[in-house]
Amino acid sequence: MKLEEIKNISVLGAGIMGHGIAQSFLMGGYPVMLYDIQQTILDNAKAHIEKNLGLFSQSDLIKKQDIELSLQRLSTTVDLRHAVEESDFIVEAVPEDLSLKQDLFEQVESFCRKDAIIASNTSSLTMGEIGMRVKKRERLVVTHWFNPPHIVPTVEVVKSMWTSEETLNTAYKLLEKIKKMPVKIRQELPGFIVNRIQMALAREVLDLYEKGVASAEDIDKAVKGSIGFRLASIGPLLTMDLGGVKLWLAVFENLLPQIQSSTEPPKALQQLVSQGHDGVKSGKGFYDYTVDFSQAGLDKAIQKRDQEFLNRLKSLYWE
Repeated sequence: MKLEEIKNISVLGAGIMGHGIAQSFLMGGYPVMLYDIQQTILDNAKAHIEKNLGLFSQSDLIKKQDIELSLQRLSTTVDLRHAVEESDFIVEAVPEDLSLKQDLFEQVESFCRKDAIIASNTSSLTMGEIGMRVKKRERLVVTHWFNPPHIVPTVEVVKSMWTSEETLNTAYKLLEKIKKMPVKIRQELPGFIVNRIQMALAREVLDLYEKGVASAEDIDKAVKGSIGFRLASIGPLLTMDLGGVKLWLAVFENLLPQIQSSTEPPKALQQLVSQGHDGVKSGKGFYDYTVDFSQAGLDKAIQKRDQEFLNRLKSLYWE
């Protein structure tokens, strides 16, 4: 299927990722059918989309009248057949469970058009695993979005052993059309690009935390105000070029023997989980949300995060 043939979008799963992905297509001018197993989930998702569209309008990223126009393009359903039967591009955004995704893809293929593209938002599984029961596998592709998906520009577009060049290119162009910043990944490997890099960073961060080198707050502050500040504009490889590759080679030679290289999950994470902690969800992680944040304070922190993200989106990526 080519870009000009795509008229209708379906998003399967209306959770944090699903409703954000739906919003991105709505803002791009596409009618979206949003599916989930309960109407209450869909109603909640619609409320979030309306609220988030308001934030985009307040940041002058869309016009105020675009809020209602976007909402008019949104439909919801708890019927999977109805969700996909008229769709040209289908995005799966259900929980990261292989059997669940395999079952869903098998059902979707039985209901949807023969030429519809079916994409997965998986972050750690591969299409080679997810699409095993699908017959027409050349129209399968991974489009990996990042939270919050309606704000973060990058989407990884991953080609599996089956994905056709047309499918890959159409998914890429579609994401470009809705003002995303897609990247093509031509070799399917666990974690793709971003999560592999993020795991390497997290491994060293958690090692520093375990050793008591600095507090959680100071580690976060150090990263935000240095590499985080820089990488938003120039990326890691351009950073090396601008600093000088000879310098980077010398730093590697000096530091690599000292850097954490374990293939085991970090003890800091294991200890938190074994103690029943799960970050914001449980009230404690690396921060104590009963002490460091009230519920109102946490909501305010998330709102502040999203507003800062929107400001960055507007200044660096939005045209």
